Amino acid sequence: MDGFVYNLPGANPNQQFFNNQVPLVNLPATSDESNRSAEDDEKKRRRKVSNRESARRSRMRKRRHLNELWSMLVHLINENKCLFDELSRANEGYENVVEENKKLREENSKLRKMIGEIGF
Repeated sequence: MDGFVYNLPGANPNQQFFNNQVPLVNLPATSDESNRSAEDDEKKRRRKVSNRESARRSRMRKRRHLNELWSMLVHLINENKCLFDELSRANEGYENVVEENKKLREENSKLRKMIGEIGF
């Protein structure tokens, strides 16, 4: 059974079975137990330090990623503005060409009419 020590020194072996069992909570810690406890404490301390460092690295990665996303956002906003300006210039050019084409068609129509009147 865990948690009990049997046949303690100075105990009468003729006593009943239950009289030879002493709960460990009532016994002073042995050097093995204190060493184990110190080792456990050291492991916990190292684990805490490791977890803190891991969390710090994770926060730094997150911060770098966020900075990259902001840079990308600024770049894409600028690119979008350039493309919008280019589209506006292209639309303006298109409207100029349509207007010029309309004038040329009207001029062509007038010239054909004049040629028809002259009799060619």
